[in-house]
Amino acid sequence: MFRRYAHFVSTAMLAGLLAYGTIAKAQEVATPIAELGANYSWLHVNSANDIYHRTGNGGSGYLEYNINKSLGLVADFGGYANTRTGLDDKAMTYMFGPRFNWRHARLTPYVQLLFGGIYAWVSPTGLGSITQNAFALSAGGGLDIQVSHHISFKPVQVEYLMSQLNDSLGFGGHQNDIRYSAGIVFRVGDTGK
Repeated sequence: MFRRYAHFVSTAMLAGLLAYGTIAKAQEVATPIAELGANYSWLHVNSANDIYHRTGNGGSGYLEYNINKSLGLVADFGGYANTRTGLDDKAMTYMFGPRFNWRHARLTPYVQLLFGGIYAWVSPTGLGSITQNAFALSAGGGLDIQVSHHISFKPVQVEYLMSQLNDSLGFGGHQNDIRYSAGIVFRVGDTGK
């Protein structure tokens, strides 16, 4: 009797482990080789000089190469135009760095740290155009929601963006900016990881 009971328990445990493995495998998320994103972006430039605060609307795009399920390398490019009436101020960002993903069945929250530059040009009324290229760094995160195998929706990405435009543009020597982005992500390939 005891032997029959032990055999039943061991068979039930083996069946349970196999079922758990099948369910766990079904819930694994395929990691794409690359992700290509197109975003609407809002940038608020918070200058050291209170007069020169700016808000810009524009777009950004990125390419992420996924090394594994958790780590990706990102190249991010954005362009923004000032929305304040009477001013013709524009900026472009180009930054690169790591992204750390927590991939789940449909949700992928992430954080990233990007380094690179910002190129800005300001056209004060009647004075021509002044341009500058400076260091930029962004730190923040967001959330991707998988819609299909090849498409995800990004409802939110919020970043602190530090730029070091000097005072020739009137912004002071250091800016503490905020960037919000939302858009669509195209998932390419499958790493099998």
